[in-house]
Amino acid sequence: MDVFNAMAEIRMAASRALALLHKQQINFTTDRAEAIAAVRDLATGSALDDAALAKFLDDNGGLL
Repeated sequence: MDVFNAMAEIRMAASRALALLHKQQINFTTDRAEAIAAVRDLATGSALDDAALAKFLDDNGGLL
């Protein structure tokens, strides 16, 4: 259950970050656009299918 609560907290934080970005005037570089897309996908859950999650955990296993 702790995992799901942590995921919900992350999604809410990502939503708040997107709302703040929406209010700011920023120059969109490729890196910034990719980072914003990643946050958006995290907030909406669209990038959290089983395969993507498994790949993320494999790729970042040393960081967790």
